[in-house]
Amino acid sequence: MFNRALFRLMIVLSVCMAASLALAQEGNLAEPVVLSDLGEEDNDTVTASDTASVMVVADDNVTEKGDVNDTGAIDEAPLSGVTDSSNETTPSELLPEEELIVIMPDTPMPASSMTVVLAVEDVYADMEKEKVYNDDHLVCEYLMDDLYGDDEFPGMVMVQFDISDLKMSDDDVGVLVLKAESMEKGGDEMVGIFLMPVTSEWSEDSSATALALNMLSTIFMMSNDDDFDFGQLGMNFGGDEVFAFDVSAHLKAAEDGRISFLLMAVGDTDYRVSFNSRETGEGPSLLIGPYPSVPI
Repeated sequence: MFNRALFRLMIVLSVCMAASLALAQEGNLAEPVVLSDLGEEDNDTVTASDTASVMVVADDNVTEKGDVNDTGAIDEAPLSGVTDSSNETTPSELLPEEELIVIMPDTPMPASSMTVVLAVEDVYADMEKEKVYNDDHLVCEYLMDDLYGDDEFPGMVMVQFDISDLKMSDDDVGVLVLKAESMEKGGDEMVGIFLMPVTSEWSEDSSATALALNMLSTIFMMSNDDDFDFGQLGMNFGGDEVFAFDVSAHLKAAEDGRISFLLMAVGDTDYRVSFNSRETGEGPSLLIGPYPSVPI
């Protein structure tokens, strides 16, 4: 791939060498040097006294992104038989070192308010056994049956939030967070937690059948390959104590006063995550706030 920065550096070095030869032969410090090979927009005229500054700028152009302190000094070994007049440049002609570093403005981060919405309902259920659990744990579990090859979901979590008083702007961000108390994995294979929206016609006292009815919309969405919207899903591959899911679009599109989500474990091996429920005081929560910005 063509490296424009390296090409520009080679041209500048060539011009500097030509300038040194011209100065050695004619001793005319005011002779302009035209950078004729840099293209129309870069075809600027500089004097030999500006050579050191040009070299610094060119060197800065080839510094790798993110490596602010690495100025990549150019080897200025003099050519044989040629007077190295560039070494006579006074320090005042060089760009100050601090000008080569991008300095953020001394403006403090503006205070931004964050809204926290706690879950009002949360349960986990074993749909195979038609059991619903409402305690201080929310278990997402996935088992692989080696004998039959059938996947089982003995633990599926449902959480519900009251967002009737929530007002979100287009720039606001909403994140669903859950704190994992423990995680167990059967192997090194890929595993994770899926998040999907469900209807909110359920409570912690609902039966397994009532919970299943609220999952129908998601089941229909996933079964329709033509209209399946992957943007409706959230995914977290775990590993940290806190699992986070971006639910901004769901919150902005919500029309009812409540919103609910289904979480289930999936993967290529047995996988179990136990989250804290709202009864522990560290249950599922929504964190909503404006995306931070600072003056540039």
